[in-house]
Amino acid sequence: MPLFPVNRVDPPRFAAAQHRLFAGMNLRIGTSATVHGVTWRDWINGLTLPAPACRQGWSGLGAAGELLPTTHWVTCRKCQRILGPDGPDQDQAPLFELH
Repeated sequence: MPLFPVNRVDPPRFAAAQHRLFAGMNLRIGTSATVHGVTWRDWINGLTLPAPACRQGWSGLGAAGELLPTTHWVTCRKCQRILGPDGPDQDQAPLFELH
């Protein structure tokens, strides 16, 4: 995964690299085991960067590896609700059965 020095980020190049890394992927924030869905958030000059669909916060742009792409299923309950029934986890069993 290409990392960029934070003080020398070329915005178009960085945004393009992030699109390549996260296209069709989910993400983790740092060392968290929680997997989030990806959405694209406005950044600068019409460029977008990946972010958790649930808007979970983190520190940084992702330039130092704060966001990690993964093919694992989304485990964040809020992201699952946002992604809806057409999301990648539609067949995943619920954590608890309510009667």
